[in-house]
Amino acid sequence: MGNFNMLHANSNTLVRAGLKSVLFKNGGVDELYEAENNRELFDILKKKRTELLIIDSDQPGHFSSKDTKQVRQLYPDIKILVISTDKNPSYVLSVLELGVHGYLTRECDEEELINAVFAIVKGDKFYCNKIINILLEKKLTSNNKEDCDPTSLSERETEIATLISQGMTSKEVATKLFLSHHTINTHRKNIFKKLGVRSTSGIVLYAVNAGLIHPKKAVCTMCSTLN
Repeated sequence: MGNFNMLHANSNTLVRAGLKSVLFKNGGVDELYEAENNRELFDILKKKRTELLIIDSDQPGHFSSKDTKQVRQLYPDIKILVISTDKNPSYVLSVLELGVHGYLTRECDEEELINAVFAIVKGDKFYCNKIINILLEKKLTSNNKEDCDPTSLSERETEIATLISQGMTSKEVATKLFLSHHTINTHRKNIFKKLGVRSTSGIVLYAVNAGLIHPKKAVCTMCSTLN
């Protein structure tokens, strides 16, 4: 993957400077544009090619979740990473429902930020531990019948999904089931397609929702697969 352009929307000058320092130190970014308010945000999006937007959408008078929603509507190809101090479950879930591609809190460290940026640019989704816990809690407490009826996988696919959710690699799964690595990868692709997910974290959430693994195990597994 080549270098890419990104935009950081945050009203705090020091926060913008800190993120810029971290990203350029690690390379991979061509241009990093900065917006201090939503007017600057949409002005830059109109004029500059941008692959990734990093935004704190809980900054009254500067940015809000409405801005995130508008970006999703006007620029559906731009990937969005939210970094916020707000960890209220209701707020977090409302932002995730907008279709953002990642969510970190300000407590996340430099390594997690870098991993999130490059994972999202590659097409994956990335959530830090606290956000994963909120997602899992929603899955486990939802009374929505549709949520309680998991997508149908074959017996073999269910077995493979369970092992993957327990943290096993495709090679380890192949060895355990006495199958070829190619066969496991084919099953893995089919599982992704059936579940409508693009990363291992999606399989883990499915496994929790379907009762295939314990939530605590899921949190540990998702921490490792997302990092």
